Order: sequence, then structure tokens, then C-alpha cells
Amino acid sequence: MDTERLKIFRPIQVSGLHRMGNTFDGGYVVHFRSLSDADCLVNYGVGYNIEFEKDFYRTTGKRILAFDPTLSELTPIFKKIKTGQVIPFLRHIKNRVAWIFEQAKLKRYRIRFYEEGIALSDSGKYKSLSYHYDKFDLYNKKIILKMDVEGAEYEVFDDTSVFKLLGNCLQVIIEFHDVSKNLERLISFMERISKTHSLIHIHSNNHTGTFTIGGKNIPDTIEMTLLLNEYVPERNYSKASYPIPGLDHPCHKLKPDIALDFFY
Repeated sequence: MDTERLKIFRPIQVSGLHRMGNTFDGGYVVHFRSLSDADCLVNYGVGYNIEFEKDFYRTTGKRILAFDPTLSELTPIFKKIKTGQVIPFLRHIKNRVAWIFEQAKLKRYRIRFYEEGIALSDSGKYKSLSYHYDKFDLYNKKIILKMDVEGAEYEVFDDTSVFKLLGNCLQVIIEFHDVSKNLERLISFMERISKTHSLIHIHSNNHTGTFTIGGKNIPDTIEMTLLLNEYVPERNYSKASYPIPGLDHPCHKLKPDIALDFFY
């Protein structure tokens, strides 16, 4: 691959970046000013963690649609204990029990939770983005779209018609997984979404490793925040060093964060 193509991941400089959610895993960087213009947050991939949603509500008072079809599944629990993953098993049990109590708090934060996920097409518990736009009348709403769906994001965005729905998304906050296997698909996503949004922040998830192309060290899991172009008055590239001290924190707090310079 021509490493010049990696420059598409260099963020645009904007002011007003702010961290929401957990200090470590589960926290994401947002553009703070545009949050007040949003009508709602649409989040795919709750994963037992609603700290980001709580912060969104405290900041805006607006409603939240939260989706995850996996929280009540037993297969992952059985798989962990069967393969001898004792600590992950106990952690999963702890999170699942805690989720029972968290669900009782959802209305307090205007969170409506649905055991549904996102996919290319509608099938069972998995629905397309257009299905949810229809169901919740989102076409004329200003949305903060957040997505952490463990690799399913590629299938969703391989469908070019999805990008027509993103014009009313003030921000798209998304985690891309298995980048080493899907780099071309991720670059295609960046090329398409750049017509409506600008990349304003990038961070690695240090739970996974890195890979190298042409001497460039690239994380296998990348978190990105993209902002609607109308909020970007000037398109000047950021000169920051990533991760940004005070704003970014390692997802795995016992491992060092991953320095990002592959886009320079």
C-alpha cells in the first residue's frame, strides 16, 4: 500500500474537544459545542456501560436511544468458563449483575434501551440503520451517532446508501476493529464520509496490538470522532501529538497508550 493514503487519517484542527464517559475504556472525545444542537444520541454497542450516555444527558438533557442485542446472551459466559478464562468469566458475571441495577436507572437519564443491533439488512435482532431511522423518526433529527459493534461496522458502511443517512449526524463517533484485515474498507469509509464530515480526533484502543505498513505503525483498533463539515470553518490539519495528554487515556489502564503518527 502507498503510505500516502494513510494521510486521510490525520485529524483536522478544531477547538472545543471534550472527553465524555469513562476515564479509561468507554470514554470518547467529542466536539462539545455541537452537542447542544443535537436532538438525540443514537448509540450502537452499549456493552453494559452507559457512562457516555449519562454524560450526554447531563450535558444536553436530550433523549438517548441505546442498542445492544448481546447483553442477555449466555453463550459468551459459557465459552469463557469452558476455555478456562476464569477472570474474564468473573468479570462478565459482575458486569451482567451490575447491568440489572443500571437498567433501573435508564429512565432517569432519558435512555431507551433496545435489545437490537445494527447490520446491513434486517434479520432477527439485527436491523439496518434505515430501519431505525424509520422506526424512531430520525430523518429530520440532529443526531450524535456512536458505534462500537465489534467489527460489524464494516458491513454497515460497505453499503454506500448508508452515507445518505449521515447528513443529519452532527458527530459520528466510531470504533473500528481488526484494522489490519480491513484497512482498505476503512480507507473507503474515510473517503466517502469526508464529503459530509471531517475527522477531528483519533485514538487507539490499546487492548489490541499494532501492525506495520511501509514503516508506519498502525493500531489494530482505532477510535475516531468525525464532525459535520458545517462546524469546521477552516480545514487546517492538526499538529498535535496523539494521544493528547489530558484528553486521551489508555483503554486498558495497565498498558501504555499507543503513540499515533502513521498519518504524518
